[in-house]
Amino acid sequence: MAIVEDITAETEAESSTQASKQDLISDVERLTAQLQVPAGLVPGFMAAQDESGLSLCRLKASRILRDVAKSIDNTTWQELEAEDQFRLMENVIRLNGNDPWSSLEMRSIVNDILPRLSPAIPLLILSKLKPYFASHPSLSSASRALSRPIGGQDSTIDLHDVQPFKDPSAWGIPNLLSFAVCRITPAEVEKNIGLILPPTLILMDDWEPLYRLRGAQILEQWMDKIDSEMMKRMGIDKLLINSLIHTISLQSNPPLKGVLDITVKLIDKCTVEYSKERTEWYCGIVEKGIIQGWLYAPSGLEGRAVLIHVNEMLGLFCELMGTGIIRWLKNIIPNLLQPLQYPPTRVVLPHYHSNLSTLLLVMQTMKKTGRLGRWRGQILNILCRLWVQLKDRRGIVSFPDDDDAEEGDDAARGHDPETDIQSLIKRIFAELADQIPSVKEEEYPRLLKLDPVLFGDLVSTSTP
Repeated sequence: MAIVEDITAETEAESSTQASKQDLISDVERLTAQLQVPAGLVPGFMAAQDESGLSLCRLKASRILRDVAKSIDNTTWQELEAEDQFRLMENVIRLNGNDPWSSLEMRSIVNDILPRLSPAIPLLILSKLKPYFASHPSLSSASRALSRPIGGQDSTIDLHDVQPFKDPSAWGIPNLLSFAVCRITPAEVEKNIGLILPPTLILMDDWEPLYRLRGAQILEQWMDKIDSEMMKRMGIDKLLINSLIHTISLQSNPPLKGVLDITVKLIDKCTVEYSKERTEWYCGIVEKGIIQGWLYAPSGLEGRAVLIHVNEMLGLFCELMGTGIIRWLKNIIPNLLQPLQYPPTRVVLPHYHSNLSTLLLVMQTMKKTGRLGRWRGQILNILCRLWVQLKDRRGIVSFPDDDDAEEGDDAARGHDPETDIQSLIKRIFAELADQIPSVKEEEYPRLLKLDPVLFGDLVSTSTP
């Protein structure tokens, strides 16, 4: 009799547990289904965003995510199969990205939810992503780099004809890929490289800059989990680096911050320090990203944002290549000096500050070469003219009707960008005097003789 009672009790317990699981699945499914982003709020390229609709969507999603987090905070959730957890949580994972329909608050809640998910989910995601991405023409069926792309050199253009991952129903698909590659082991990356590499490369080669950036960011998440020798055997090291350098050469506006760092990191991973191969990659970035960046940057305000980014890239390569940067001095110094010839209105001051800071860094980098002397005439000529214009426009930060002045700028906060620029000019003059002592005996005394009041504080600290 006791045995019958025990079996009955176990059956009732199992039925109760099963009912509890079904209730949990129903509750979570009802909540997460409401996290689907409406098709009208998934922005297309260059399309105007419905900011009001997106704001309401974010508020609603934040509330629902809190309810989801409460619902799965129990042991019953942990007992669910990985397939069920993924089916219920797919929309939650899709929200975990820097997208218009997401927010810092939402991502914070999602990051609290993610540790409660089954560790088997990342591998389930990888197999689900394949229908969203076409095959890449530069990859074989085994995900090895081809010596010649299928369809010719322009075959990547054909990728833009069919892009399922951009369909409104595919919102947040890159976030699923990012989640998966972050959480799988190096062994799993190597085993599933055929599911990871194609979507990553398709994003990196997309015609929209933000997708290119997202692809580069996803690459950074998994490239350290795969051995460099394996990348070389598959030929994907050169394929990935070329894609990244092409992205840099496009000089998108706004600039794609971080792509250069990812590129250098991958080059360093796949090449030997001081090797010819690494140097050639670095030279390619300088030529295509910096030199061509100066040539093809758009004009006006948009161009200034690009040029400031080019200066930041040059600063990094001064650190990476050291005196090797002098190979491009004939391009570097004229391009840093040329914009400084125009009147220093408030709108161009950030660009002037960037150019002067970069010029000073280049001068310090080339100090050991003794090559600065041939450029001293151009540097003195341009910077003296700029100094005079700054002195003449002493009220540049005081007049509210100055060119493109806006309320709430640096001057309104008590910060004087003009003073920073004057300080940089003084530091450049001091660096000139340090590297070329003869300027203290020839050029600087001439400036003082020309106008001791105007140039006195500029060269006083550099003269004997």
